[in-house]
Amino acid sequence: MGTCSGILARELMNATTALSLRQRPGRAICAFIGLVLFAAWGARAQDYPNRTVTIVAPSAPGGMYSILARLIGSKLERLYGQSFVIENRPGASSITGAVFVAHAAPDGYTLMTAATTTLATNVSLHRTLPYDPLTDFIPIVQIARSPEVLLINATLPVHSIEELVTLARSTPGGLSFGSAGPGTGQHLNGELLKMRLGIPMQHVPYKGFCGRAGCA
Repeated sequence: MGTCSGILARELMNATTALSLRQRPGRAICAFIGLVLFAAWGARAQDYPNRTVTIVAPSAPGGMYSILARLIGSKLERLYGQSFVIENRPGASSITGAVFVAHAAPDGYTLMTAATTTLATNVSLHRTLPYDPLTDFIPIVQIARSPEVLLINATLPVHSIEELVTLARSTPGGLSFGSAGPGTGQHLNGELLKMRLGIPMQHVPYKGFCGRAGCA
């Protein structure tokens, strides 16, 4: 490929392959997470990059978008000898960050980590979006697969799905489940679990992954 996106794709494939097993997300039924850029990018590969590149993570610090952006950014800094700055722009199930990138200058110096929420789910959940994932962005490379895992408070007397169902049905008002925000994969998976098991559950949205996990 003669374009910058092709150059970045090859370098990122090498960078993600080089991540240690402890750093790389496990393989499971999971969400696609990739690196994208503004679609109207016309920069030439031989000129790129000659200044600081911004990678937008459309989540709060500590979230998967943010962690992967920092891992990839550090690899690209060593490869290119230029600064790759991570900018967190959380809000509205990644819409805030996606809009910022869609409206950025089409020069290839604003990238974004994006998952199925940004590129597919939001299209189904919103009648109108302030961005078009098909025309506003160009995918560069898939950089990770993020598994979704059901976790419960360790103090609960539950050791199986069957015991969780029993507890939910015997608890007045049912149980609550947290997610990184409305429309995220955690939210939709929680609603699917609620529907499939036929149990009462209330959704509690947090502002990012750390809010629901209690990390500092």
